[in-house]
Amino acid sequence: MNINWQAIKEEFFGGWKPFEVVWLCIFIAAQIWAYIQAPDTLLAMISGIAGILCVVFVSKGKVSNYFFGLIFAYTYFYVTLKANFLGEMNTTLYVYIPAQFIGYFLWKQNLQKDQQGSDAVVAKSLTPQGWAFLAAFVTIGTLLFIQALNYYGSSSTTLDGLTTIIVVAAQSLMILRYREQWLLWIALNCLSIALWAETPAMYLMYSAYLLNSLYGYYNWTKLQKQN
Repeated sequence: MNINWQAIKEEFFGGWKPFEVVWLCIFIAAQIWAYIQAPDTLLAMISGIAGILCVVFVSKGKVSNYFFGLIFAYTYFYVTLKANFLGEMNTTLYVYIPAQFIGYFLWKQNLQKDQQGSDAVVAKSLTPQGWAFLAAFVTIGTLLFIQALNYYGSSSTTLDGLTTIIVVAAQSLMILRYREQWLLWIALNCLSIALWAETPAMYLMYSAYLLNSLYGYYNWTKLQKQN
């Protein structure tokens, strides 16, 4: 099997703007700094770096985000297991990990050239009916899942339950290539900053996610208009 190294190089390194590279380096450095301050959280640091790489590549519409997403999903599972956040743990196991494989194949079939000439996903926008279904799913799903978490004795059930359902909705929109995923990621990142307030690596990771989500919505709006 012949490997197209030029295509791989272009996928990972092509189409980047200078400020995107600087932003990425700053938050990776912040993750390393957080580990130096709390050396017992090496797995959290690895998860944080992989997660940042994943979401930045998503904001660029690059299908290679799923490579980093898989690393993040496996490491994040053990981080949430240690913290006894059952909602986050099960979401990682049953949503994040399968989504990396499903999303990769769906995105590969729907690529276009962005303004820098690199491959980027074809973005879509929700209809009013789609918004109504999304609102109903988040509301009803959160109420039901909080009850389940209370039954099994999870920590921080209300916040954990809400973030879990938002993740399911946002991840689904991401796989299906809807730009509105970023509005859910923005809400999720604000809630997750509160959830992980006592874990520096996770706190910094979600702070980076929040800034990236704002940029992701902006960039995907351009991709959707281009389509």
